[in-house]
Amino acid sequence: MKKIKAIFLLIILGLLSTLIYQNLDYFMTPSALHIDLKISTWNWTTPALPHIAYWGICFGLGLLITGMKGLFTAFRLGREIKKQDSLVGTLKNEINDLKTKLDVFVHDPYIKKEGGNHSVEKALPESTIADKEDEPIKSSE
Repeated sequence: MKKIKAIFLLIILGLLSTLIYQNLDYFMTPSALHIDLKISTWNWTTPALPHIAYWGICFGLGLLITGMKGLFTAFRLGREIKKQDSLVGTLKNEINDLKTKLDVFVHDPYIKKEGGNHSVEKALPESTIADKEDEPIKSSE
């Protein structure tokens, strides 16, 4: 993938340099920018620069703005990761507390253990359990 990106970048740079070379007279022509805010004292003119300098300045500003946006996104995601990590930590602590409470409950000698699986008996309706107790036991002969 890195080789493909490098080749793609070289193709773009080649096309851009071809464009600049074929239009060199336009890019090397100097011109000045004028800012007129219709107030007599606020009239400003930049020094005459070649067009390629203005293109470079705009390209550099675009990269700078994009980079700052990327940094802000990275910082925001970093804060979100820290928040999620703290939530995971508190949930792990809660799980450990519940496990210790369960261990105390299971190993408590004062809790009457009735043998069998409690969860299965609780899941069955009461009439089914009562019917099974009233049935006579069949002996296998």
